[in-house]
Amino acid sequence: MKIKGSGKYIDATGKNNKILGVGEIADDEKLQTLNVSGNLSFKKISCGTIDVAGKCTGDSIVAQSLNVSGKLSFEEIFCDRITVAGKCTGDSLTAKNFSADGKIEIDSLKVEQSFELKGKPKINFVDADEIFIATRNGFLGEVKCRKIKISNDANIFAGEDFAKIFSERFNFDKSNSRICIKTIDAETVDLENCEVDVIKCKDAFIGKNCAIEKLFVAGECKVAVDSKVGETIYTK
Repeated sequence: MKIKGSGKYIDATGKNNKILGVGEIADDEKLQTLNVSGNLSFKKISCGTIDVAGKCTGDSIVAQSLNVSGKLSFEEIFCDRITVAGKCTGDSLTAKNFSADGKIEIDSLKVEQSFELKGKPKINFVDADEIFIATRNGFLGEVKCRKIKISNDANIFAGEDFAKIFSERFNFDKSNSRICIKTIDAETVDLENCEVDVIKCKDAFIGKNCAIEKLFVAGECKVAVDSKVGETIYTK
């Protein structure tokens, strides 16, 4: 792996190492911790804790904890806890907990516990226990989870006065802004400003400005007056 900027790491023996400028670490070397300010490029990393402020680009990451402030690009990640502030693009991500603030583009995302996102997603497949998303746009393909909540009021990101001025000045109609989702299979669904092809769930709480083509529900079902459901099928 290559580091451009400054970095420090603790190797498998417990020795502290520093890099200033440009440096390299063997891809097969196992590390306890790795901290980088600048650019980190790699083929494969196996590490306990990784913290990157800048750009992190490579193929495979296996870690207990990964924190990136900037841009993360990868082919596959296996990690207990991941936190990204910025942009995250990749093929396959598997984690216990994943928290992101920014733009997320991933083909397959599997999270054992909680997936939290404030930003714009483009994810083809999501499998998680709990999903919490704050957004007004983006795309999700197939979603499987126990609980999903999507809330995207304009005031999440700005004060009421700023949101009002922005809407009036630029003629922005937030009522037309929705995140698009192909399918949701969950126990509990709680949505706002979403456009969904098919929902299969136990309990459904369809909030404001939603358009659902087909809803399969077994338990409680509530739909806001300004939302539309094409077909509701009650199942046992």
